[in-house]
Amino acid sequence: MNPNENLNEFNGFYYEVIKQVLSNVKDAFMDDGADSEALSQLKLRWEHKLKSSEMIGLTAMGVHNELQLEGCNFLRQHIVFSLLSGRTITITKIRSYDDNPGLKEFERIFLSMIKRLTNGTELKLSKNGTELSFRPGLIHGGELEFDCGVQRCVSYFLEPLILMAPFCKKPLNVNLTGVTNSVDELSIDAIRATWLPVFSRFVLADQCAEIKIKARGFRPSGGGSVTFSSPIKRNLRAVQCIKPGKVCKIRGLAYVCKVTPSIASRMIDGAKKMLHGNISDIYITIDQRKGPQGGLSPGFGIFLTAETTEGVFFHGEAMSRPKGQNEDQTVPEEIGEQAARRLLDEIHMGGCADSSCQSLAATFMTLCDRDVSKFLLGPLTINSVHTLRNLQMFFEQMFKLEEWWKVMKEIVGKGGNAMKNGSEDKCLMTCVGVGFFNINKDQL
Repeated sequence: MNPNENLNEFNGFYYEVIKQVLSNVKDAFMDDGADSEALSQLKLRWEHKLKSSEMIGLTAMGVHNELQLEGCNFLRQHIVFSLLSGRTITITKIRSYDDNPGLKEFERIFLSMIKRLTNGTELKLSKNGTELSFRPGLIHGGELEFDCGVQRCVSYFLEPLILMAPFCKKPLNVNLTGVTNSVDELSIDAIRATWLPVFSRFVLADQCAEIKIKARGFRPSGGGSVTFSSPIKRNLRAVQCIKPGKVCKIRGLAYVCKVTPSIASRMIDGAKKMLHGNISDIYITIDQRKGPQGGLSPGFGIFLTAETTEGVFFHGEAMSRPKGQNEDQTVPEEIGEQAARRLLDEIHMGGCADSSCQSLAATFMTLCDRDVSKFLLGPLTINSVHTLRNLQMFFEQMFKLEEWWKVMKEIVGKGGNAMKNGSEDKCLMTCVGVGFFNINKDQL
Protein backbone atom coordinates (compact mmCIF):
# COMPACT_ATOMS: atom_id res chain seq x y z
CA MET A 1 0.00 0.00 0.00
CA ASN A 2 1.35 3.38 -0.96
CA PRO A 3 1.49 5.63 2.17
CA ASN A 4 1.10 8.75 0.02
CA GLU A 5 -2.53 7.79 -0.66
CA ASN A 6 -3.45 8.51 2.95
CA LEU A 7 -1.82 11.93 3.14
CA ASN A 8 -4.93 13.62 1.82
CA GLU A 9 -6.77 12.56 4.98
CA PHE A 10 -4.76 15.08 6.98
CA ASN A 11 -5.30 18.81 6.92
CA GLY A 12 -2.74 21.19 5.47
CA PHE A 13 -0.80 21.61 8.69
CA TYR A 14 -0.34 17.90 9.32
CA TYR A 15 0.59 17.39 5.68
CA GLU A 16 3.39 19.94 6.03
CA VAL A 17 4.49 18.26 9.27
CA ILE A 18 4.75 14.85 7.62
CA LYS A 19 6.68 16.32 4.69
CA GLN A 20 9.11 17.89 7.14
CA VAL A 21 9.61 14.59 9.00
CA LEU A 22 10.19 12.74 5.73
CA SER A 23 12.67 15.35 4.54
CA ASN A 24 14.59 14.92 7.78
CA VAL A 25 15.13 11.21 7.20
CA LYS A 26 15.28 11.01 3.40
CA ASP A 27 19.08 10.77 3.50
CA ALA A 28 19.05 7.77 5.84
CA PHE A 29 19.94 5.20 3.17
CA MET A 30 23.35 4.57 1.65
CA ASP A 31 24.91 2.21 -0.84
CA ASP A 32 25.83 -1.28 0.30
CA GLY A 33 29.45 -0.53 -0.44
CA ALA A 34 29.82 1.98 2.41
CA ASP A 35 32.36 1.17 5.12
CA SER A 36 31.40 0.13 8.64
CA GLU A 37 32.34 3.47 10.23
CA ALA A 38 30.09 5.40 7.86
CA LEU A 39 27.26 2.95 8.48
CA SER A 40 27.72 3.31 12.24
CA GLN A 41 27.52 7.09 12.04
CA LEU A 42 24.51 6.79 9.76
CA LYS A 43 22.76 4.53 12.25
CA LEU A 44 23.25 7.01 15.08
CA ARG A 45 22.00 9.88 12.90
CA TRP A 46 18.99 7.84 11.82
CA GLU A 47 18.04 6.94 15.41
CA HIS A 48 18.44 10.56 16.50
CA LYS A 49 16.15 11.78 13.72
CA LEU A 50 13.49 9.23 14.57
CA LYS A 51 13.56 10.32 18.22
CA SER A 52 13.23 13.95 17.20
CA SER A 53 10.19 13.09 15.07
CA GLU A 54 8.46 11.25 17.90
CA MET A 55 6.73 14.22 19.50
CA ILE A 56 5.64 15.89 16.27
CA GLY A 57 4.55 12.56 14.82
CA LEU A 58 2.26 11.98 17.80
CA THR A 59 0.87 15.45 17.27
CA ALA A 60 0.11 14.70 13.62
CA MET A 61 -1.75 11.53 14.59
CA GLY A 62 -3.86 13.43 17.11
CA VAL A 63 -2.39 11.78 20.21
CA HIS A 64 -1.64 15.12 21.86
CA ASN A 65 -5.00 16.63 22.69
CA GLU A 66 -5.79 20.30 22.42
CA LEU A 67 -5.05 22.29 25.55
CA GLN A 68 -7.75 24.46 27.09
CA LEU A 69 -6.46 27.56 28.88
CA GLU A 70 -8.08 30.55 30.53
CA GLY A 71 -7.07 34.17 30.99
CA CYS A 72 -4.47 36.46 29.47
CA ASN A 73 -1.65 35.72 31.90
CA PHE A 74 1.49 34.21 30.32
CA LEU A 75 0.06 34.55 26.81
CA ARG A 76 3.54 34.82 25.26
CA GLN A 77 4.74 31.71 27.06
CA HIS A 78 1.69 29.70 26.04
CA ILE A 79 2.19 30.67 22.39
CA VAL A 80 5.92 29.85 22.42
CA PHE A 81 5.42 26.49 24.15
CA SER A 82 2.64 25.68 21.70
CA LEU A 83 5.01 26.31 18.78
CA LEU A 84 7.78 24.21 20.31
CA SER A 85 5.59 21.30 21.42
CA GLY A 86 3.28 21.33 18.38
CA ARG A 87 0.17 21.34 20.58
CA THR A 88 -2.92 23.33 19.63
CA ILE A 89 -4.24 25.62 22.36
CA THR A 90 -7.52 27.44 22.96
CA ILE A 91 -7.53 30.38 25.37
CA THR A 92 -10.86 31.63 26.72
CA LYS A 93 -12.02 34.32 29.16
CA ILE A 94 -9.41 36.85 28.06
CA ARG A 95 -10.31 39.85 30.25
CA SER A 96 -13.95 38.90 29.78
CA TYR A 97 -15.02 40.89 32.86
CA ASP A 98 -13.02 44.04 32.15
CA ASP A 99 -14.46 47.28 30.83
CA ASN A 100 -12.36 46.71 27.71
CA PRO A 101 -12.52 42.94 27.19
CA GLY A 102 -10.26 40.92 24.93
CA LEU A 103 -6.67 41.25 23.83
CA LYS A 104 -4.78 44.50 24.23
CA GLU A 105 -3.12 46.20 21.28
CA PHE A 106 0.39 45.06 22.25
CA GLU A 107 -0.81 41.44 22.46
CA ARG A 108 -2.26 41.66 18.96
CA ILE A 109 1.07 43.07 17.76
CA PHE A 110 2.86 40.11 19.37
CA LEU A 111 0.58 37.61 17.62
CA SER A 112 1.15 39.31 14.27
CA MET A 113 4.90 39.00 14.83
CA ILE A 114 4.50 35.26 15.50
CA LYS A 115 2.50 34.90 12.28
CA ARG A 116 5.30 36.51 10.29
CA LEU A 117 7.98 34.29 11.86
CA THR A 118 6.17 30.99 11.24
CA ASN A 119 4.72 29.01 8.34
CA GLY A 120 1.36 27.26 8.52
CA THR A 121 0.23 28.85 11.78
CA GLU A 122 -3.56 29.19 12.12
CA LEU A 123 -4.91 31.82 14.49
CA LYS A 124 -8.58 32.47 15.15
CA LEU A 125 -9.83 35.27 17.38
CA SER A 126 -13.42 35.89 18.43
CA LYS A 127 -15.13 39.17 17.57
CA ASN A 128 -14.73 40.65 21.04
CA GLY A 129 -11.23 39.21 21.42
CA THR A 130 -11.95 37.10 24.50
CA GLU A 131 -11.33 33.71 22.84
CA LEU A 132 -8.22 32.68 20.93
CA SER A 133 -7.53 29.46 19.04
CA PHE A 134 -3.90 28.85 18.06
CA ARG A 135 -2.70 25.97 15.89
CA PRO A 136 1.10 26.10 15.61
CA GLY A 137 3.06 25.85 12.41
CA LEU A 138 6.77 25.57 11.71
CA ILE A 139 9.18 28.23 13.00
CA HIS A 140 10.82 29.72 9.93
CA GLY A 141 12.89 32.59 11.34
CA GLY A 142 15.08 34.54 8.93
CA GLU A 143 15.24 38.33 8.61
CA LEU A 144 12.43 40.51 9.92
CA GLU A 145 11.78 44.19 10.59
CA PHE A 146 8.97 44.81 13.04
CA ASP A 147 7.42 47.83 14.74
CA CYS A 148 6.54 46.97 18.35
CA GLY A 149 4.54 50.12 19.07
CA VAL A 150 4.90 52.18 22.24
CA GLN A 151 2.55 50.44 24.67
CA ARG A 152 5.18 47.92 25.80
CA CYS A 153 8.96 47.83 25.82
CA VAL A 154 10.79 46.01 23.01
CA SER A 155 11.89 43.44 25.62
CA TYR A 156 8.28 42.20 25.76
CA PHE A 157 8.70 40.97 22.18
CA LEU A 158 12.37 40.01 22.45
CA GLU A 159 11.99 37.56 25.35
CA PRO A 160 9.90 34.99 23.40
CA LEU A 161 12.19 35.41 20.38
CA ILE A 162 15.17 34.32 22.48
CA LEU A 163 13.29 31.19 23.56
CA MET A 164 12.50 30.26 19.94
CA ALA A 165 15.73 31.44 18.29
CA PRO A 166 17.75 28.17 18.39
CA PHE A 167 14.87 26.19 16.86
CA CYS A 168 14.21 28.24 13.72
CA LYS A 169 14.70 26.96 10.19
CA LYS A 170 16.97 29.89 9.32
CA PRO A 171 19.19 31.99 11.61
CA LEU A 172 17.16 34.75 13.21
CA ASN A 173 18.01 38.35 12.37
CA VAL A 174 15.32 40.70 13.67
CA ASN A 175 15.18 44.48 13.86
CA LEU A 176 12.65 45.71 16.44
CA THR A 177 11.63 49.35 16.80
CA GLY A 178 9.83 51.01 19.68
CA VAL A 179 10.59 51.69 23.35
CA THR A 180 13.94 50.29 24.55
CA ASN A 181 13.85 51.50 28.17
CA SER A 182 10.75 51.80 30.33
CA VAL A 183 10.03 52.09 34.04
CA ASP A 184 9.14 48.77 35.74
CA GLU A 185 9.95 46.76 32.60
CA LEU A 186 13.04 44.75 31.75
CA SER A 187 15.30 46.81 29.52
CA ILE A 188 17.24 45.69 26.46
CA ASP A 189 20.46 46.30 28.42
CA ALA A 190 19.35 43.78 31.05
CA ILE A 191 18.50 41.11 28.48
CA ARG A 192 21.83 41.61 26.73
CA ALA A 193 23.81 41.39 29.99
CA THR A 194 21.97 38.58 31.80
CA TRP A 195 19.98 36.49 29.29
CA LEU A 196 22.65 35.98 26.64
CA PRO A 197 25.21 34.40 29.04
CA VAL A 198 22.60 31.82 30.09
CA PHE A 199 21.66 31.35 26.42
CA SER A 200 25.30 30.65 25.55
CA ARG A 201 25.61 27.94 28.21
CA PHE A 202 23.02 25.81 26.40
CA VAL A 203 23.68 26.89 22.81
CA LEU A 204 27.23 26.16 21.69
CA ALA A 205 27.78 27.74 18.28
CA ASP A 206 30.51 29.42 16.25
CA GLN A 207 28.51 32.63 16.24
CA CYS A 208 27.00 33.75 19.54
CA ALA A 209 23.65 35.47 19.89
CA GLU A 210 24.00 39.23 19.73
CA ILE A 211 21.88 42.25 20.66
CA LYS A 212 22.72 45.71 19.32
CA ILE A 213 21.03 48.93 20.43
CA LYS A 214 21.07 51.18 17.37
CA ALA A 215 18.88 53.86 18.94
CA ARG A 216 17.34 54.33 22.37
CA GLY A 217 13.67 55.09 22.70
CA PHE A 218 11.74 56.34 25.73
CA ARG A 219 8.06 56.80 26.35
CA PRO A 220 5.78 58.26 25.25
CA SER A 221 7.02 58.45 21.63
CA GLY A 222 9.63 55.66 21.46
CA GLY A 223 11.90 55.81 18.43
CA GLY A 224 14.35 53.14 19.57
CA SER A 225 15.82 50.41 17.37
CA VAL A 226 17.25 47.04 18.45
CA THR A 227 18.80 44.26 16.36
CA PHE A 228 18.81 40.65 17.56
CA SER A 229 20.69 37.91 15.73
CA SER A 230 21.01 34.29 16.78
CA PRO A 231 22.38 31.02 15.36
CA ILE A 232 20.30 27.87 15.02
CA LYS A 233 21.10 24.49 16.54
CA ARG A 234 19.84 20.96 16.11
CA ASN A 235 19.72 20.40 19.85
CA LEU A 236 20.75 21.98 23.15
CA ARG A 237 23.36 20.53 25.45
CA ALA A 238 22.70 19.61 29.08
CA VAL A 239 24.22 22.02 31.61
CA GLN A 240 25.26 21.64 35.22
CA CYS A 241 25.77 25.04 36.81
CA ILE A 242 25.85 25.05 40.62
CA LYS A 243 28.82 27.33 41.41
CA PRO A 244 27.88 31.02 41.29
CA GLY A 245 31.34 32.22 42.30
CA LYS A 246 32.20 35.50 43.98
CA VAL A 247 31.53 38.96 42.59
CA CYS A 248 34.78 40.28 41.15
CA LYS A 249 33.74 43.45 39.32
CA ILE A 250 30.86 45.80 38.67
CA ARG A 251 30.30 47.56 35.38
CA GLY A 252 27.65 50.05 34.41
CA LEU A 253 26.22 52.36 31.79
CA ALA A 254 24.62 55.75 32.43
CA TYR A 255 22.57 56.75 29.40
CA VAL A 256 21.13 60.17 28.60
CA CYS A 257 19.10 61.14 25.56
CA LYS A 258 18.04 64.69 24.70
CA VAL A 259 18.95 65.96 28.21
CA THR A 260 22.02 67.64 29.69
CA PRO A 261 25.04 65.29 29.95
CA SER A 262 25.76 66.32 33.56
CA ILE A 263 22.82 64.16 34.66
CA ALA A 264 24.85 61.04 33.80
CA SER A 265 27.67 62.06 36.15
CA ARG A 266 25.19 62.69 38.96
CA MET A 267 23.65 59.21 38.52
CA ILE A 268 27.13 57.64 38.58
CA ASP A 269 27.98 59.48 41.81
CA GLY A 270 24.80 58.20 43.46
CA ALA A 271 25.49 54.60 42.40
CA LYS A 272 29.14 54.64 43.50
CA LYS A 273 28.15 56.07 46.86
CA MET A 274 26.12 52.90 47.50
CA LEU A 275 28.63 50.41 46.06
CA HIS A 276 32.10 51.59 47.10
CA GLY A 277 31.85 50.02 50.54
CA ASN A 278 31.36 46.56 49.00
CA ILE A 279 33.84 46.34 46.11
CA SER A 280 36.53 48.55 44.64
CA ASP A 281 36.50 47.40 40.99
CA ILE A 282 33.69 49.63 39.71
CA TYR A 283 33.63 51.27 36.29
CA ILE A 284 30.61 53.06 34.83
CA THR A 285 30.61 54.59 31.35
CA ILE A 286 28.37 57.25 29.82
CA ASP A 287 26.19 56.72 26.74
CA GLN A 288 25.07 60.10 25.41
CA ARG A 289 22.91 60.05 22.29
CA LYS A 290 21.58 62.86 20.14
CA GLY A 291 19.46 63.10 17.04
CA PRO A 292 17.86 59.93 15.65
CA GLN A 293 19.98 57.68 17.93
CA GLY A 294 18.42 59.38 20.95
CA GLY A 295 14.85 58.49 20.03
CA LEU A 296 11.83 60.76 19.97
CA SER A 297 11.43 61.49 23.70
CA PRO A 298 13.89 62.69 26.36
CA GLY A 299 14.99 60.38 29.15
CA PHE A 300 17.87 59.11 31.23
CA GLY A 301 18.77 56.13 33.40
CA ILE A 302 21.54 53.88 34.66
CA PHE A 303 22.22 50.18 34.25
CA LEU A 304 24.57 48.17 36.50
CA THR A 305 25.86 44.63 36.17
CA ALA A 306 27.95 42.49 38.52
CA GLU A 307 30.11 39.65 37.19
CA THR A 308 31.34 36.73 39.29
CA THR A 309 34.45 34.59 38.97
CA GLU A 310 32.30 31.85 37.36
CA GLY A 311 30.85 34.09 34.64
CA VAL A 312 27.48 34.70 36.32
CA PHE A 313 25.86 38.12 35.80
CA PHE A 314 23.40 40.06 37.97
CA HIS A 315 21.83 43.39 37.12
CA GLY A 316 20.17 46.42 38.63
CA GLU A 317 18.67 49.39 36.80
CA ALA A 318 16.59 52.51 37.26
CA MET A 319 15.49 55.36 35.03
CA SER A 320 13.51 58.58 34.86
CA ARG A 321 9.76 58.64 34.49
CA PRO A 322 8.23 59.39 31.08
CA LYS A 323 7.64 62.97 30.07
CA GLY A 324 4.10 64.10 30.74
CA GLN A 325 3.34 61.93 33.80
CA ASN A 326 1.82 63.69 36.79
CA GLU A 327 4.17 61.98 39.25
CA ASP A 328 7.17 63.90 40.51
CA GLN A 329 10.47 63.21 38.77
CA THR A 330 13.27 61.57 40.76
CA VAL A 331 16.59 63.39 41.01
CA PRO A 332 19.53 61.69 39.22
CA GLU A 333 21.37 60.84 42.47
CA GLU A 334 18.38 58.88 43.75
CA ILE A 335 18.12 56.99 40.45
CA GLY A 336 21.75 55.92 40.81
CA GLU A 337 21.17 54.79 44.40
CA GLN A 338 18.03 52.90 43.39
CA ALA A 339 19.86 50.98 40.65
CA ALA A 340 22.71 50.12 43.04
CA ARG A 341 20.26 48.92 45.68
CA ARG A 342 18.53 46.66 43.16
CA LEU A 343 21.89 45.24 42.08
CA LEU A 344 22.79 44.44 45.69
CA ASP A 345 19.43 42.72 46.15
CA GLU A 346 20.11 40.53 43.11
CA ILE A 347 23.58 39.65 44.40
CA HIS A 348 22.09 38.72 47.77
CA MET A 349 19.50 36.42 46.16
CA GLY A 350 22.39 34.73 44.37
CA GLY A 351 22.28 31.65 42.19
CA CYS A 352 23.87 31.06 38.80
CA ALA A 353 21.46 33.32 36.92
CA ASP A 354 19.74 36.64 37.38
CA SER A 355 16.16 36.38 38.67
CA SER A 356 14.87 37.84 35.38
CA CYS A 357 16.12 34.86 33.34
CA GLN A 358 15.09 31.96 35.59
CA SER A 359 12.37 30.98 33.11
CA LEU A 360 14.93 30.88 30.28
CA ALA A 361 17.11 28.44 32.23
CA ALA A 362 14.14 26.22 33.10
CA THR A 363 12.90 26.14 29.49
CA PHE A 364 16.28 25.26 28.00
CA MET A 365 16.84 22.62 30.70
CA THR A 366 13.61 21.00 29.52
CA LEU A 367 14.48 21.14 25.81
CA CYS A 368 18.10 19.96 26.07
CA ASP A 369 19.49 16.47 25.38
CA ARG A 370 18.29 13.45 27.34
CA ASP A 371 20.80 14.04 30.11
CA VAL A 372 20.78 15.46 33.63
CA SER A 373 20.85 19.25 33.97
CA LYS A 374 21.35 21.11 37.23
CA PHE A 375 20.98 24.83 37.80
CA LEU A 376 21.27 26.78 41.03
CA LEU A 377 18.80 29.66 41.13
CA GLY A 378 17.90 32.30 43.65
CA PRO A 379 14.45 32.36 45.30
CA LEU A 380 11.99 31.40 42.57
CA THR A 381 9.92 34.28 41.23
CA ILE A 382 6.20 34.03 40.51
CA ASN A 383 6.98 33.97 36.81
CA SER A 384 9.37 31.03 37.31
CA VAL A 385 6.80 29.02 39.27
CA HIS A 386 4.23 29.40 36.49
CA THR A 387 6.90 28.54 33.92
CA LEU A 388 7.51 25.21 35.66
CA ARG A 389 3.76 24.51 35.61
CA ASN A 390 3.52 25.34 31.91
CA LEU A 391 6.51 23.11 31.12
CA GLN A 392 4.76 20.25 32.87
CA MET A 393 1.55 20.94 30.96
CA PHE A 394 3.11 21.23 27.48
CA PHE A 395 6.09 18.86 27.71
CA GLU A 396 5.13 16.67 30.70
CA GLN A 397 8.39 17.72 32.31
CA MET A 398 9.01 17.36 36.04
CA PHE A 399 11.75 19.07 38.06
CA LYS A 400 13.40 18.10 41.30
CA LEU A 401 13.60 21.20 43.51
CA GLU A 402 15.90 21.19 46.53
CA GLU A 403 16.43 23.89 49.11
CA TRP A 404 20.05 24.93 48.83
CA TRP A 405 20.63 25.33 52.57
CA LYS A 406 19.72 21.67 53.09
CA VAL A 407 22.12 20.60 50.35
CA MET A 408 24.89 22.68 51.92
CA LYS A 409 24.10 21.19 55.34
CA GLU A 410 24.65 17.70 53.94
CA ILE A 411 27.92 18.80 52.32
CA VAL A 412 29.19 20.21 55.62
CA GLY A 413 28.09 17.06 57.43
CA LYS A 414 30.24 15.00 55.07
CA GLY A 415 33.31 17.13 55.76
CA GLY A 416 32.92 19.60 52.88
CA ASN A 417 33.43 23.34 52.95
CA ALA A 418 30.44 25.65 53.22
CA MET A 419 30.53 28.99 51.43
CA LYS A 420 28.32 31.82 52.60
CA ASN A 421 26.52 33.02 49.53
CA GLY A 422 23.74 35.45 50.41
CA SER A 423 20.17 34.22 50.67
CA GLU A 424 19.45 30.76 52.08
CA ASP A 425 16.29 30.49 49.98
CA LYS A 426 18.15 29.50 46.83
CA CYS A 427 16.81 26.54 44.86
CA LEU A 428 18.75 23.73 43.18
CA MET A 429 16.75 22.67 40.13
CA THR A 430 17.39 19.28 38.50
CA CYS A 431 15.76 17.58 35.51
CA VAL A 432 16.38 15.28 32.56
CA GLY A 433 15.86 16.94 29.18
CA VAL A 434 13.20 15.71 26.78
CA GLY A 435 15.73 15.49 23.93
CA PHE A 436 14.03 18.16 21.83
CA PHE A 437 15.35 18.26 18.26
CA ASN A 438 15.10 21.15 15.83
CA ILE A 439 13.08 19.64 12.98
CA ASN A 440 12.84 23.04 11.28
CA LYS A 441 16.59 23.13 10.56
CA ASP A 442 17.64 21.94 7.11
CA GLN A 443 19.42 18.60 7.29
CA LEU A 444 22.70 17.98 5.49
